[in-house]
Amino acid sequence: MSAQTGATLTADPGVAMLALRRNPRRAHLIVSSLLGKHVPVPAQVPLSAAAALGALVRGALDHTPYVLGFAETATALGHGVARVCSAGGGQAPYAHTTRRPVPEGAHVLRFEEEHSHAVEQVLAIRDDTALRDPGRALVLVDDELSSGRTAVNAVRVLQQRWPRETYVLASLLDVRTSAQRAANVTEVADLGACLRSVTLAEGSVHLPPDLTTTAAKVIASAAAPPFSTRSQVPVVRWQLSMTAPLTSAYGWQAADEHAMRAAVALLATRLELPGVVLVLGDEEFLYAGQLLAQELGPHVCTSSTTRSPALVVDEPGYPLRTVISFGATDDPDRAAFAYNVLPSACPDRGPAPGFDHIVLLLDRPVPPHAESGLLRQLACAARTGVQVVVVGSGTEAAVRRTA
Repeated sequence: MSAQTGATLTADPGVAMLALRRNPRRAHLIVSSLLGKHVPVPAQVPLSAAAALGALVRGALDHTPYVLGFAETATALGHGVARVCSAGGGQAPYAHTTRRPVPEGAHVLRFEEEHSHAVEQVLAIRDDTALRDPGRALVLVDDELSSGRTAVNAVRVLQQRWPRETYVLASLLDVRTSAQRAANVTEVADLGACLRSVTLAEGSVHLPPDLTTTAAKVIASAAAPPFSTRSQVPVVRWQLSMTAPLTSAYGWQAADEHAMRAAVALLATRLELPGVVLVLGDEEFLYAGQLLAQELGPHVCTSSTTRSPALVVDEPGYPLRTVISFGATDDPDRAAFAYNVLPSACPDRGPAPGFDHIVLLLDRPVPPHAESGLLRQLACAARTGVQVVVVGSGTEAAVRRTA
């Protein structure tokens, strides 16, 4: 792809690779190899990366911060960072931004992720007590930092509502130039705060001035992505109840973490899935899938659906080899995608090996349009079976098969 567009990413492929977006705002997509989002990986990969990033955050501070993850890619990453970055090494208060409906009575802030396919980011906190302390650092977690603009936009609105002394940017990969980093520090200083940064890896990205035009031509001439011609495999349905909130978007504490882990561990005892297994989360609802994959075994992979439209090229060395597209579970008129779930057609299948079993975790009932959309495509992608788990709130952890 670099030969066709001139765009290059200088970073370890084990950290991230470069793809093309179907997005006129930003033609390139940095695809993390550690995140467990677009590229299926064993659950220990994103969970270990998050723990390592959290340790860096903990080392940069002398107190327990408040951790904020950016939707949709960094919701689970933020969870993992928060889990280990209290002053004592335990759970710090956590929330993530969202693009979902805002609950009544929440404290709401809005800012822009300028390059994103879905521009608006919303922070909706039910209880802002932990955010009112100006001496408590706020950690902003994202999978990659390319310019720092989203983070600065967030700091600007956060300082107006909950002013504080220190912000920390935490990322798996930082490809900002030295000038961009200095500009971010200056902008935040002008807002009355200190900005620090920690990252697991640094790199650089080169984007030709005509990349948007070149990328559009490459995308227009690209072959149609492969699709499955298999017969549908059986779909088994489960209901999982847990005492934790269904989303951490509105706030998350140590007791919630414990409750989710207990519920996921209970679910894992009911799922006997031999062969190659993928646990698939749904957009922002990503962390529970990672925990379930970890419980199911060290070789069970995890990834999730996404809003991000990107070019698929089934060739070795490109990170997005296959795709299924469907109406999003919360809106049949909005396109959503799952990359590398279908098997690659190449001898070297890379990140798209194909899966015997696919476990789909949803935090809402399966809508009618998903039956003929997402579920049908998963049933054609899996070799043996699909398990659909609808997660709901309850007074205790419980699992039951519903169909």
